[in-house]
Formats: sequence, C-alpha cells, structure tokens
Amino acid sequence: MATTTIQVEEKTRRELFRIVSELEREKGRRVTYDEAIMVLIERAKLRNAARARFGSLYGTLGPDSGGWVELGALRRGERARLERIAEASR
Repeated sequence: MATTTIQVEEKTRRELFRIVSELEREKGRRVTYDEAIMVLIERAKLRNAARARFGSLYGTLGPDSGGWVELGALRRGERARLERIAEASR
C-alpha cells in the first residue's frame, strides 16, 4: 500500500484528530487518519444520496420558498392532528 503526505491547516488537523478520537470511542480500537477520512467520505456520499432522493420526492417545489413554508405548515398541522388523535385514543 502506497502512502502519501498531505498538507492541511492546523484547524483541519485538530478537527480530523477530534473525529479520529470519536471513532476510536465508538469502535473501541485505534483508528487511523485514513480510516477517519474514508468514514467522512462515506458519510458525505450517504448525505448526497439522501439529498438526491429528497429532491426527487419534493423536486417540484424547487427553490420556491413559499412552497417550502406551506409544506412545513402542512406538516406541523398534520403532526398536531395525529397527536390529538393519539391523545384521544388513550
């Protein structure tokens, strides 16, 4: 396996170290910087895929902020209605 050296700002190095530490706590073992970077890449891929899926579901709203506001209001209303139904059934 070939390795290489990359240059990063000190702030970036600190953040990467923080992520490595979190992963080590989660996994209960040592984690390399390479593993941490791969985890970040995979998370970004998953997030992008989720955004694409969300966009395909709600793509017709596009950048229409009024449409998004209305959708949010409808969801809040539906959530409140379902909570009232659940409360009444107790």
